[in-house]
Amino acid sequence: MGFYGIIPASKLAATYNVKSQTLTLYAEGEVKEFTYGFSFRRVPFFGGLKFVLGAWTGPIGPKSQPYKFNEAFKIHLPSPVFPSGNVTIVTANHPNGQVVPIHYLGLLQDTAGLTAATATDADGSSNGTAKLTPGSKQINVLFKEPFTITASARVPEFGSVDINFDTKMLTLVDASIENTNIVWTFNSLETGDTQIMVTTHGGIATFISVETYDVRIFVL
Repeated sequence: MGFYGIIPASKLAATYNVKSQTLTLYAEGEVKEFTYGFSFRRVPFFGGLKFVLGAWTGPIGPKSQPYKFNEAFKIHLPSPVFPSGNVTIVTANHPNGQVVPIHYLGLLQDTAGLTAATATDADGSSNGTAKLTPGSKQINVLFKEPFTITASARVPEFGSVDINFDTKMLTLVDASIENTNIVWTFNSLETGDTQIMVTTHGGIATFISVETYDVRIFVL
C-alpha cells in the first residue's frame, strides 16, 4: 500500500513561457525506492506562489532511487497582486520553503511586478527589481532550446528587412513567412548575453529603423 508524503530535492528550478503563459517547475533528487506519482501541489500563500513537492511511496525498498520531474501550470504572470519573480517550493529538506527564481522565457515586454531572487530559504531571501536595457527588448531563452524573432514583412517599395547576430553565440535554424510576418528561428551555441538586430530599410522612403533584442541564454 502506498502513502503520500513530501519528498526532498537537491535541485529546484522554475521557468515561465510568456507566449504560452505556462509556469513549469523542475525538481531533481533522490528518494526511497519504489516512489512514484510525483507532483507539485499549489497551496494558499499570501506572499505569492507556493507549491509543495510530493510523491507516493510503497512498498518502501532498501535502496534510494534518483528522479527528475517537471510539471506545468497554466497561469498568468506577472501578477498584479503579488510579486512574480520567484516561487516558494516546500520540500522535505526545506520544510519552510525554498525561494526559487522564475526564469521568464520569451520576449519580456512588461516587467512590472517582477523581482529577481536568489534560491534560498523563504525566511532569508533577498529581492531586487528586474530591469530591461533602455531602448531594447529582452528575450530570455534556455540553452539549446529554439526561439523565434518576428518582424513585419510589410515594407515600402524597394524596402528590405535584414537581421544581424553573433554567429559564435547563435545559429539561424529557419526563416519563413507567416501571415504578414517574417519569423526567424534561432538556437543557441553558448550561454551568456548577446544581441540580435533587425534593420528595416525604407527603400524609396529612405528611412532606416533598427530594433535591438537583448538575448540572455542560460541553463537551469
